[in-house]
Amino acid sequence: MISLSGRLRRILVAFLTLLLVSLACNLGGAPTANQPDQGGQVSQGGGGIAGRVWHDRCSTPPEGVPLPDLPPAGCVLDPETEKLQGNGNLDGGEENLSGIEISLGNGECPSFGAGTTMTGEDGIFLFAGLGPGKYCVMIDPNSAMNASRLLPGRWTYPASEDPTGSIGQAVDLAEAELRSDVSFAWDFQFYPEYVVPTEPTPTETPTAEPTATETPTSSPTPSPTTTLQPTPTLGSGDPRASLNNPTWTDDFADSSDWNLYSDDHVRFELGDHTLIMTAFNPNFYNGWIMSWRQADNFYLETTADFGTCSGRDAFGLMFRAPTASKGYLFGVSCIGEYVLRVWDGEHMTNLTTWTAQSVIPSGSNATHRIGVWATGDEISLYAEGVFLRQLTDSTFDEGLFGLFISSGSTPNFMANVHEIAYWDLP
Repeated sequence: MISLSGRLRRILVAFLTLLLVSLACNLGGAPTANQPDQGGQVSQGGGGIAGRVWHDRCSTPPEGVPLPDLPPAGCVLDPETEKLQGNGNLDGGEENLSGIEISLGNGECPSFGAGTTMTGEDGIFLFAGLGPGKYCVMIDPNSAMNASRLLPGRWTYPASEDPTGSIGQAVDLAEAELRSDVSFAWDFQFYPEYVVPTEPTPTETPTAEPTATETPTSSPTPSPTTTLQPTPTLGSGDPRASLNNPTWTDDFADSSDWNLYSDDHVRFELGDHTLIMTAFNPNFYNGWIMSWRQADNFYLETTADFGTCSGRDAFGLMFRAPTASKGYLFGVSCIGEYVLRVWDGEHMTNLTTWTAQSVIPSGSNATHRIGVWATGDEISLYAEGVFLRQLTDSTFDEGLFGLFISSGSTPNFMANVHEIAYWDLP
């Protein structure tokens, strides 16, 4: 298992975006979720395999320069080559590697031919829609796609008999199992550039008598707690009143359907039966996290409460995402507005304007229940079980779904999500 520290442990062990994407994922880019292609036959199903490729940073001395007495941070000594290399851990400040081609094969490694995908800007890749069976996930650094991005260098995770050649990990996938721990670390040979440590010039410093100081007592950071949500009274027009049990529901008892992550813009972490989403900067940046689940015709609903908020601080649902970097976004704001937009991977288009609606709660600490009913190219929007409006749009007709957050006014704006559920529709 990869050794991680702090919140970074959750990035690889927890269930990625689709939002494994990130998937996590955000306006900067995200992984492409590929179905197996015609190059091989795999069984279809509700399972998925995802992971991350990152740069295992270590600067090593060039030929003729002696090794330091102690390996620099992030490095270990390879006893066979007597050279420094990356430590195989995802350490703070290490970059994700985007645009890396990943191959999927049937059976034991090495195996190719059942599909390919690329890592997104967050380094995450995904193969979705897989049936049960044994698969091999492989990366060839010498391929036409990867050579210009990886060479020269070597793999530092997982361990490999040929660290400069193709590397693979075998995965036994059960029915509808979701795996997000199939990750790889690459150490570039000449990057970052090695800087010879310099000895500090000794200076004589007068010795001062120690003085007693009072040690401040730190206050522990309170852990997020779950607020019990009241059972809603369903009106006759509430979609939930006309539907049976959900096809799938998640109360965030664990992160098995999500790839929790944090970057310079947003953070997604698990509380007590709560997904805690934080948007750090009031710059209208939309950051999202995707589930593995996919649907074409469905009713999708989520319940969340806001922290301190103002203006167009917003959260909402992302749906019909053909990849974790495209899709529809339906959101509500702190001032009681809603909007439906579509993101094509480069541009955001408003399908509605921000529209005030009295049924949408406003202000800090409000609880929101929003839903989307999508059949064919008709999309109906709901808030608090009340119909808002219906639109017709055929940009995307199926795909992944997840959640997003955006701050327009409040630094460290938070939304605590208590449930997400969907119902398959005919």
